[in-house]
Amino acid sequence: MTDPEQSGGGPAAVARALVEAAFAGDFEAAVKYCTPDLEIRIEGLQTLHGHEGLRHIMDFSAEVTADIRVTIDHALGTGDTAAINRTTHMAIGGKELALEVGSFFELRDGLVCRWIDYQDLRIVSEALGH
Repeated sequence: MTDPEQSGGGPAAVARALVEAAFAGDFEAAVKYCTPDLEIRIEGLQTLHGHEGLRHIMDFSAEVTADIRVTIDHALGTGDTAAINRTTHMAIGGKELALEVGSFFELRDGLVCRWIDYQDLRIVSEALGH
C-alpha cells in the first residue's frame, strides 16, 4: 500500500492510499484517510455515509466477489481534489471481470470527505444474474 506521507502527500496520494486500503480489505487503514462524515457515491446506484458506509461497501464487496484487486492506472490531484482512473479486477461466480472506474475525491483537512465512482456496472450485474 502507498503511504501518502512517504510519497510526498497531496490529494492524489491520500486518495490512492484510501482506494488501496479499501480494496485490500483493510478497514482500519482505510478510515485513517477519511473524515467521519465521508460520503461515498456510486453513481446511479447508491450513496453511503460515514465510516459505517465504508465498512458496508467493503463487507459487501468481500461477500459478493472473490480475488478482488485494483490497478491504479492514473492518479491526479491538486488543491483539495483528486481523480483516479482504476481497473477493479474480481471474480463473481467463477467469472473473471475487469471493471474500469473513474473516481473523484474531495478532501477536507487532508482527508477524503467525498468519494464518487463512475462505472458501467452491467458486467457485474450480469455476473450476479440480474
